[in-house]
Amino acid sequence: MNAFENITRYLEEGKSFVLEAGAGSGKTYTLIQTLDYLIQNYGDKIRRSNQKIACITYTNVAKKEIIDRIDNNNLVLVSTIHEFMWTSIKQYQKQLKLELCKLNEINHANDISKGKAESRYIANLAERIDAIEKVVYNDTSFNDFENGILQHDDVIEIAKSMYENYTLLTDIIAERFPYIFVDEYQDTANDTIFSLIECLLKRNTNSIILGFYGDSHQKIYDYGVGDLVKYYISNGGEIELVKKEENYRSSKAVVGLLNNFRKNINQIPQRKVEGSSRFIYWKKHPEKPKKDIRKFNEETSIVKNALYDKMVDKLKSEGWVFNGVSEDKILVLANRRVAQRAGFGNLFEIFSNRFGLATKERLLDRTHPLITFFVGTIDKKTSQERKTGLEHLLDYWVANNQNEVIRFIKKKGTALSGEFKHIDKKRIYELIDTISRMRTSDSVKDLLEITRANGIIYDKRLDEFITKTNLSEELVPEEEKETHAKNKILLDSFLSLPYSEILTFWKHIQNYTVFSTKHGTKGDEYRNVLAVIDDTEWPSEYNFKDFFNDSDKIEERKLRTRNLFYVECSRAIDNLVVLCLSELDSTAITAIESWFGKENVYDIEGFIR
Repeated sequence: MNAFENITRYLEEGKSFVLEAGAGSGKTYTLIQTLDYLIQNYGDKIRRSNQKIACITYTNVAKKEIIDRIDNNNLVLVSTIHEFMWTSIKQYQKQLKLELCKLNEINHANDISKGKAESRYIANLAERIDAIEKVVYNDTSFNDFENGILQHDDVIEIAKSMYENYTLLTDIIAERFPYIFVDEYQDTANDTIFSLIECLLKRNTNSIILGFYGDSHQKIYDYGVGDLVKYYISNGGEIELVKKEENYRSSKAVVGLLNNFRKNINQIPQRKVEGSSRFIYWKKHPEKPKKDIRKFNEETSIVKNALYDKMVDKLKSEGWVFNGVSEDKILVLANRRVAQRAGFGNLFEIFSNRFGLATKERLLDRTHPLITFFVGTIDKKTSQERKTGLEHLLDYWVANNQNEVIRFIKKKGTALSGEFKHIDKKRIYELIDTISRMRTSDSVKDLLEITRANGIIYDKRLDEFITKTNLSEELVPEEEKETHAKNKILLDSFLSLPYSEILTFWKHIQNYTVFSTKHGTKGDEYRNVLAVIDDTEWPSEYNFKDFFNDSDKIEERKLRTRNLFYVECSRAIDNLVVLCLSELDSTAITAIESWFGKENVYDIEGFIR
């Protein structure tokens, strides 16, 4: 039986299941098939019972896709995980207020244990909780317990506590939703999996069916559960395993590679194209000296850049096209070299000088207020784009979506509220048009000033950072002087940048260039893929050398590296080339040759001749 036939069998038998679906297997199509099957065969019964099918997606993009593909059938509640968890608990305001007080104390204890300031703690909240009219969920990464406002992390934590402690709640949910399906289960938070399986399913095994759709090898967010192996019935759990082994995306060569290093699924290529998968590595690494390490690294970096350029030229000679709009892509962990080539090298350098290895978090993950003001951020728990930056607003403007422009400013700015609420919308439009045209000619400072001065965007975190950083040195406490000085250099350097670097950075993180980042690749596919790996970038997170020779003692990093390698390789439709600039030992090369085939593994110096 194929995967869908197995799923329908388990639905008829009343059994929960997990669909382990490899890359390119058509997982979403199978999820839609499942929903259609239930609608056609049990729709009337579900509707008469005043019940619904719940389909939980990982992103709003996936949510919209599923709603469209089931023709917006109101028998199915399609929602993100935060929306679903909040919907299931929001009516229980008395319990929510109690949980809010508990979470306030938990956060306080965590802050103390980590040596953080106590700014998150609301003193005597329990005594004043009745003054809060209603606990509400604010779909952002910021909360305000004093006014009863939760952010998305809070919803997951409070839902877990309520699911765990209120049996009646889980009984009500099971009665309301006899079928609950979770898309991209591998990136779903452990707390959510605990709520759904340990609390909801185990108490209501005979009245509810859970279905999890995803791929354990495509987990790319650290907080995700990864796999559900411990819950398999074969391991004494509650969930049947269904494997989906077709690969409709990739050529025979690419699928063969994936099968060679992946052990829990053996995919069957559905395309007749042979394609190719090649591994190119730098064999003659110079020996690392005991002294002058910095000089050695700089010289090595120059050689790596030259080898990379020659590699790209070689592939171009084979007919590959790297122009940002073609079907060929370079997949790489963002670093100084990529930033320079993509056109935001100065921006990267400024953040690297200030934060070192933390540049990834502050700049590339968009957590620093200087960055979020202009390009928003990515929600760490959902991978959703938080459309709060100036570039999001200007995207609406360029698309002539004036309704979204006004909605954005009302939500994020002050230009259409309070004393400014009667400002002519025509003036707003003229202002935004001016800002849009300034992007290619003016400085970051110019755009920041005009945007803030006219109330287009108000960002409390940015205001606080600028105010604190611009304090006179004599007003700064002695223990903060060093940090203050570094932040001052960061701010001044950032403001002096041409805004075109922010614009280029924006295009890069939105995958509008020839380069694509690891988070940007998931779910995408490209005709030809050049995957560039180098262990000198983010060594605490990824170690390809030790992954290849199976010697990494840090299990979390090993899995993170494995999953990134799998995601990058599985994007290729026809041809894949992996360029490894890390130093590899003989054990690693032996493993690589067993995966790619010895005839497909090359020393770069011989390959580019």
